[in-house]
Amino acid sequence: MNQAQIQLQSKNYPVAASSIERALRIEPDNPLLWIELGKVRQAEGNYVQAENMGRKAASMSVNAPKAYSSAWTLIAESLRARGKNSEAQEALLRAQGVR
Repeated sequence: MNQAQIQLQSKNYPVAASSIERALRIEPDNPLLWIELGKVRQAEGNYVQAENMGRKAASMSVNAPKAYSSAWTLIAESLRARGKNSEAQEALLRAQGVR
């Protein structure tokens, strides 16, 4: 995960994605890994995939408030990037714990 974050910061998106995908083969139910992969997809400009990964992470993290919030923040950012501002605002409210 740390290696992937460093790769993401250096804009080496394919390698970052590959590192996270390897980790997901080991821990497919880890919502934090899905969030990180969503961030990579978002950085690549693939906002639909980023949103989908955020939604997957959110569904896995109902009992993990921090991960749940991060997942909905990712969703909100992905929606906003696609001009879906009202949906993004709703997602942001979910990220803040207002359901």
